[in-house]
Amino acid sequence: MWQEFGFQQSPYATEPVPPTREGDHILVGREAEISMLESRILAGGNHPTLEGDNGVGKTSLLSVTCYRLRNAFESGQSSKLFIPLKNFFQPTSAQSVDEFIKKVYFEVASTIVDEFDSLKQHAAKVPNVADVKAWLRSPLISSLGGSASLAGFGAGFTRGRSSNGSEGFSEAGFRSTIDVWLRELFPSTQAGGFICVIDNLELLETTQEARKLLEEVRDPLFNRRGLRWILCGARGIVRTSVSSPRLEGRISDPIDIAPLSDSAIAAAIERRIASCRSPIDAVAPVGSTTFTQLYEILNRNLRNAFKYAEDFSLWLKDEGAISQDAVEYARLFEVWLTMQADKHRAQTELGNTAWQVFDNLAGRGGSCSPSDFPAFGFKTTAAMRAHIRNLERENLVFTMVNDDTDKRRKTIVMTPRGWLVRYARNGYRAPGEDPAGLHGTSSQAS
Repeated sequence: MWQEFGFQQSPYATEPVPPTREGDHILVGREAEISMLESRILAGGNHPTLEGDNGVGKTSLLSVTCYRLRNAFESGQSSKLFIPLKNFFQPTSAQSVDEFIKKVYFEVASTIVDEFDSLKQHAAKVPNVADVKAWLRSPLISSLGGSASLAGFGAGFTRGRSSNGSEGFSEAGFRSTIDVWLRELFPSTQAGGFICVIDNLELLETTQEARKLLEEVRDPLFNRRGLRWILCGARGIVRTSVSSPRLEGRISDPIDIAPLSDSAIAAAIERRIASCRSPIDAVAPVGSTTFTQLYEILNRNLRNAFKYAEDFSLWLKDEGAISQDAVEYARLFEVWLTMQADKHRAQTELGNTAWQVFDNLAGRGGSCSPSDFPAFGFKTTAAMRAHIRNLERENLVFTMVNDDTDKRRKTIVMTPRGWLVRYARNGYRAPGEDPAGLHGTSSQAS
């Protein structure tokens, strides 16, 4: 499809930018945050953390930071070798702490194989790659890492118990051997290490589960030489999770990742378009001006804006409306977006008070907590809760539990569908263009 538009690939892909020169080029507006993260990684003290709304671009920032650190070493600008593990870790409530630790060690061993040439050239001392491959090919170790194939070595893995009964191929032996290799590769914090990322901490559902995981991996992982950790999660989950006394002195306060500014958004989408188009005069279905408008309507959520830009492109394809005419694309986008907003608005059934809560929530930026009930005109949290449930039922909002030990600590957040409904109710204006009488209206107490 994208070739018909004149593009090699989608300029609206929702995947994080890659840790490459191209990824560095198309990531715009994050210089301050990258500098802060680089400084914390290089300092070698507490492990850095990132916190921000879902879809704000935290993972892309991580990828580019890792690329710059690696590039700085290889170009002689830094004396510290930092190599990111190929895969980020995304713990879930179904995964035990022991399984998580095993997965980390397996990933480290796999990275030693993949990066052997670079390690041999730059690290203090490297293990025998044949020994590493032997570990990874053993049936026991393969059961720790799952089914995989190491690039260049064709190592196939299947689950099962080890047929090798020696101490060397025991699970404990595997971990102790990796520890030795880490100390040999990176004999001091000044030498660098492997960058390990725990992403999407919110997948653990509650901060109690997140805090429990972090506390239990403190000694086996956070205190391990040669491993530099970055913790990343949605707003609220990281700050609360790392507040445990057991994590003091190991985890730093989060770097707050705010939404990109409008000027950065325009530059970011222009660079994406330029990097994907072929020929160079191909016209993007959603250009920088239209994309910035979409970004504002969806409350400055980058991932959601990319998703809807791609949805519009698919609609153009289905309607046979690919024209290479920027003015026509902009006109059709207004038509399509109005259709989407009207459809969602027509499918939503709410009472007057629930609508008032919805409008008030949008006027407050799309998020609140149950303790904000007075600002919504209610006398109690319970009085407001029934209307929040109605909004959840219509997929206009969702509720995040910030701390399951205190059920009052929740955050109510508008969904992309909610922002499209708001767009329709707002006279087809972006959130910052509220018509008189609608912005900030308070619901009556009940």
